[in-house]
Amino acid sequence: MVTGRLAALLLRVALRRWPVELRAELSREWAAELHELARTGRRWTMLRFAASLATSRAATSPDRTPVPGRLWRTAGVLLLAPPACIAVIVVALVMNVAYGWLSFGVLRATAARLPIWSMVAAGLGVLLALVVTRAARRTVRVGALPTALGVVLPIAATLAVVLGWFASRNESGLVETVPGLLLWLALLVPALWAAGALARRGRTWSAWLVGLLGALVAADAAVVLTVVSTIPATATFTDQPPDAVDRISAPLWLFTCLTDWSFGLPRPTRWERFLITDQVLLEPMFYLACTPYAVAYAIAAARPARAPVSAAEPAPVPA
Repeated sequence: MVTGRLAALLLRVALRRWPVELRAELSREWAAELHELARTGRRWTMLRFAASLATSRAATSPDRTPVPGRLWRTAGVLLLAPPACIAVIVVALVMNVAYGWLSFGVLRATAARLPIWSMVAAGLGVLLALVVTRAARRTVRVGALPTALGVVLPIAATLAVVLGWFASRNESGLVETVPGLLLWLALLVPALWAAGALARRGRTWSAWLVGLLGALVAADAAVVLTVVSTIPATATFTDQPPDAVDRISAPLWLFTCLTDWSFGLPRPTRWERFLITDQVLLEPMFYLACTPYAVAYAIAAARPARAPVSAAEPAPVPA
């Protein structure tokens, strides 16, 4: 029948205006209602019902955004976030240096400079994550693995540019940082992948837990690799403290770089902490600044769109 085909066409138009994850359920409900109206002979009522679905405003409309615009927004978020993390480190460093000048000669203030730098970097990183989370809700939604790669690859490109700039200035010690950075990027991908996969299933709290723990393990492993590859485990005996770091304290090295503290444990010693923070200083701060936004984007881009509770299904018009 003509009315049946026209109602089916209007139903398809209505479904395209709703989020993809809601279409299957809505299609079944609306098709059942149309079938009941057709079965009882209320074909004009069926057409009015289908037309009301096609013209009513959807609860959420992320799919109505033009695809090119969403692509540009996605590229902008993912490409600008890593340089923003570098800006976070610079701002935190400037604030830390200013704090050092103001507290010059105060022993406790000097000992607190590294923790303060870490806290400022973490706080600014969280603020960046909030901005990215808001923007991620209107970006292109793809699978968990492509999202993870889309987050990590711009970070890798930014690091390549920064390392190239330092290399042009003949800075020393760049080669030693590369293995740790590559390991961090490699381990960050599965962490974001797992977080996105959990968020796609609606398990948001589990996604945050897995994402943050995975990113923490990635950063810790990267710091361990850098220290192991640059500082020996043992050294020949001299009158000065040996330039060596005992491997037994390896799991704490990331936190040592961020706090300059041994957490009351005998290792790493004060001299070992000096060697570690002298060799690995900027990388942990970069990991700290990037982790909040990376995990936040992976989760926000994977979470299904939510329809407001007040949005109700249009009721059929009585004959």
